[in-house]
This record gives sequence, structure tokens and C-alpha cells, in this order.
Amino acid sequence: MNSNALRAGVCIAALSFALVGCATNDDPAKGGFFSGVKNLTDGTYSQRVDERKKTLEDAQDQNTQQQRSLDRANSERDAVAAQRTASETKLATMNKDLAAIRKKLASANSAKAKAKKDVVDLQQQVEELQAKVDTVKQDSFTPDAEKKARLDTLQKEKEALESQVDMALHR
Repeated sequence: MNSNALRAGVCIAALSFALVGCATNDDPAKGGFFSGVKNLTDGTYSQRVDERKKTLEDAQDQNTQQQRSLDRANSERDAVAAQRTASETKLATMNKDLAAIRKKLASANSAKAKAKKDVVDLQQQVEELQAKVDTVKQDSFTPDAEKKARLDTLQKEKEALESQVDMALHR
């Protein structure tokens, strides 16, 4: 019986060992001693390390590509910002120039309005002088000496009026 018991013990041990060998795990944290021995001998651990290295390299490559894309996007953003700043500066200058032109036009319109008023005033003075000349011309009762004095006065008024007209035309 001893040999039978020994045989049974060896069978049980072999069966246990076989069962432990079947129940191996690739994860070293979850597997036991026998799983570790099996994984070392059949290259499972090396394969896991290689897969993890490849995954890491792929992630690093992807990170590098994304960093390059980010750098390109940042460069484009900076270029667009520079263009925008240049455009805004150009627009500000243009607005300033247009304001100056408007101011000049307003000044010209004001000067033109004053010139028109001056012309109207001068025309009225010419008409008044003409009326005075016509009055002296038609006056047959005034002595000649007095008429001559009035004509001399009218001549001075005419010369002053001519001077004002010349100044109005040369503005």
C-alpha cells in the first residue's frame, strides 16, 4: 500500500503541477511562481515588454506629430495676428486721414459759404453804387461843381469796391 500511496501522491502532485501549469497568467502581478517561470521560458514577458515599448514609441511619435501641428498652428496664429494688427493700424491711419479730409472740406465749405456771402454783399454794393451813379447822372438840378465832388466820392467808392472784389477773387 505504501507504493500505491506513493504512486497516488506522485499522481496527485503531477496532476497539481499540470493544473498549475494550465492555469498560468501572462500578467506577472496576477500570476504565481509557475506562471512566472512559464512566461520567462516561452518569451511572453519579452513579448509584453516589446508590445509596451512599441505602444510607447507610437505614443511618442503621435505626441511629436501633435507638437509639430501645434507649432504650425501657433505660427499661423501669430502670422494672422500680425496681419490683423497691420490691417488695424492701416485702418486707423485711413480713418485719421479721412477725418482730416472731412475737416478740410468743412473748412472749405465754410470759406465757400463766407465767400458766397461776400460775393452777395459785393454785388449788393455794386448795385447800390450803380444806383448812386444813375442818380447823379439823371440829376440835372445840381450844380456841376457839386456833381463833380459827388462823382469823385463815387469814384473812390468804386475803387474801394474794385479792391474788395479783387481780394475776394484771389482767396
